[in-house]
Amino acid sequence: MKKSKIVILAPNWIGDAVLSLPLLDACFQCWPGANITVLARAQVAALFEAREPQVSVLAYERGNGPQRLRNLVDVSRRLRKEGFELALLLPNSLGSAVVARLAGIPQRLGYATDGRGWLLTRRLQDRRKERGLHQVDYYLGLLRSLGVSQVDRVPRLKLRKKVIERGVALLDDLGIDGNELLIGVHPGAAYGETKRWFPERFARVMDLLQKPGRRLLLLGGPGEEPLAEGISTSMVHPPINIVGKTTLTEALVLISRCGLFLSNDSGLMHAAAAMRIPQIALFGSTDPEKTAPLNDNAVVIHPEGVSCTPCFENECQENLECMKAITVEEVYAAAEKLLRG
Repeated sequence: MKKSKIVILAPNWIGDAVLSLPLLDACFQCWPGANITVLARAQVAALFEAREPQVSVLAYERGNGPQRLRNLVDVSRRLRKEGFELALLLPNSLGSAVVARLAGIPQRLGYATDGRGWLLTRRLQDRRKERGLHQVDYYLGLLRSLGVSQVDRVPRLKLRKKVIERGVALLDDLGIDGNELLIGVHPGAAYGETKRWFPERFARVMDLLQKPGRRLLLLGGPGEEPLAEGISTSMVHPPINIVGKTTLTEALVLISRCGLFLSNDSGLMHAAAAMRIPQIALFGSTDPEKTAPLNDNAVVIHPEGVSCTPCFENECQENLECMKAITVEEVYAAAEKLLRG
């Protein structure tokens, strides 16, 4: 293993990719002489490219329909040329196992999910329904099956110097004074409405937080523009709204400059946690035991007394009672407490 060529097939979502960082770091620590590469979809590859220590990254596009099959074959050929000896499959998909098999990688380690067990040379029993199992530990289970036990399970995201330098110009372009306290807000979340606190409540909290010496910044990805625009137009003092206008790398730089980050359970929430940014994380349909930010500076708000949560559904049958139970007053109080240190 110490001199092996290892490829890590990264998760497909930003948050899961952040939660895979302890596994990547553990591989470097356990096998310092190994040649380690990360295979990642284009939308998350930037996360691995932006961090220290530097790692070799192969980015690919997933595609749809016939193009998806062509891309799968193409990435398999790219991997075959590299001559990898071990593949760690973090996604639970059948496609990731097909890629590793077509690439001719002799050792293929992953969970036996999605009917793909026969494509793996080392199959682990699926643990996704195990109570209290954090996603970080789910990924680290792959290494533990190889006898690796002493690992740091906290995701850490340190941006490369060149990336940070680019961020200085970005702040200037946005008219943000370096002496101002920047408060980042991500009101969106993938997987549907059940993970999203109400826009009008975000707007109210942001208005309350708007004080001299502070600047509020709305962040988010493509498709979340209408949500952000609705929040901005309903506020007394609109924030800087760059939702859908930044790359992932630019968003990471801006988050790294924040004195507070407020969000739902999302990928950017995990990025803020990995950079140790004081944060408030709002949970509705999902379970903090599985995906809470592993950050000593985090306040997780998950309603108690709402029997239907966590449900893990993307559409609510209970009138979003879990999100209704999170009030403007408790979020604002938590924010001010964090800002006071």
